[in-house]
Amino acid sequence: MLVRECMTPNPITVRPESDPLAALALCKSGGFCRLPVVDEEGRVVGIVTKNDLNLFLSTAPSPGVMKRQHRIDQVMHSPVVTVLADYPLEEAAHLMIEHDVGGLPVVDEKGHLVGIITRSDLFAQFAEALGAETSSLRLTVQVPDRPGELAKLAGRIAQVGGNICSVVSHRPQEEGRMNLTLRVEGVERDVLLEAIRADPEVAVLHVWERGEQGE
Repeated sequence: MLVRECMTPNPITVRPESDPLAALALCKSGGFCRLPVVDEEGRVVGIVTKNDLNLFLSTAPSPGVMKRQHRIDQVMHSPVVTVLADYPLEEAAHLMIEHDVGGLPVVDEKGHLVGIITRSDLFAQFAEALGAETSSLRLTVQVPDRPGELAKLAGRIAQVGGNICSVVSHRPQEEGRMNLTLRVEGVERDVLLEAIRADPEVAVLHVWERGEQGE
């Protein structure tokens, strides 16, 4: 999954010389948490958040006292962390975590803005990838961490008519083991568990169906 598949294209922007009060009105009317700041060529030069604007406007002196209008470049964060549209989605997530930001402007190779991707976009994609909106059975199993184990497990599931609609893996602290979280549809719970537990090297750690408690 690439950033371009999840981003919001052509987001609302402001210019460095824009009025912070007008930018805050844009955030409120559009339900935005952040606005990219672009120059006259459409290149990203900063980003400003709704919280930044609220704080600035609550503490800044009156424009009349300053003899000039407030500007976005007094508030914006610059330089700004950006991501390319063809980056893998997990790389965008890593950048957000590394820099502790809630959104990234998406740019082309010349730095021109083409979209924006936020934590909400990532959460939505994560939920979709794990099948959170489906009626499938969710289970986490632990298998030996060696080549072919996922294929073996998938074969057992297929033999009883199950279809794996998503799978996520991670390594626990226990050396030599790997945890797999799967969404499986098309097979009864008891039939599926019996097929999986037929392999003594596979441990079922958790089973969950919507509306039920995990075991």
